[in-house]
Amino acid sequence: MENSLRKLLIGIFSATMLVLAAMPTSAVMLSLQPTVQTAVPTDNISLNLVISGLSAGGPNSLGDFDIDIGFDSNALSFQGYSIGTSLGDINLFEAGDFSSGNLGGGIVNLAEISFLETDATSCVFCIGPYLDDIQLDSFTLATLEFKVDTLAVGSSTTVFFATVFALGDGFGNPLAIDNLTNAIIQNPATSVPEPTTLALLALGLIGIAGRRRLM
Repeated sequence: MENSLRKLLIGIFSATMLVLAAMPTSAVMLSLQPTVQTAVPTDNISLNLVISGLSAGGPNSLGDFDIDIGFDSNALSFQGYSIGTSLGDINLFEAGDFSSGNLGGGIVNLAEISFLETDATSCVFCIGPYLDDIQLDSFTLATLEFKVDTLAVGSSTTVFFATVFALGDGFGNPLAIDNLTNAIIQNPATSVPEPTTLALLALGLIGIAGRRRLM
């Protein structure tokens, strides 16, 4: 009797594990947005570092990140960054900005840690806000500012994820990254009329002007 019950419980447990394994899990993604934008030399551009694939109003929440962003320092110059508020208000000491900023050689480091509790059950005597309550399924971690120095007509340059050192939930557990999307800045080729086209246009205008004088 005990052996039969044990086998039944093991069978139920195994079946449950198979069902859970087959259930889709949320995919955490990082992207630099807009993923494509146009610019010419002397333009200032902004890129948002965005995380998506979390659960709005519940776990998993983001508790920390430490990311290096790479760029071609011959094409772009880094102007600065600002940290978002979804891990807590830095001015209220709800989060800490531990970014190193411009490391040189075309690398920018962005890092932040939240000091907020994940939810009400993780700290009995704590008072909100809690990460699970304030975070959406997608939000901006930081905004980067660049100036376009050199970008030939018809060419492009990429701002990319160099290294993701840390990406953790509210309890410090690492979050699996499903996808990284870089950003492309391009200087589109502009069509310039050929000399023969300009000459024909000029002749046409002269002809119209002469005809009006004869009338």
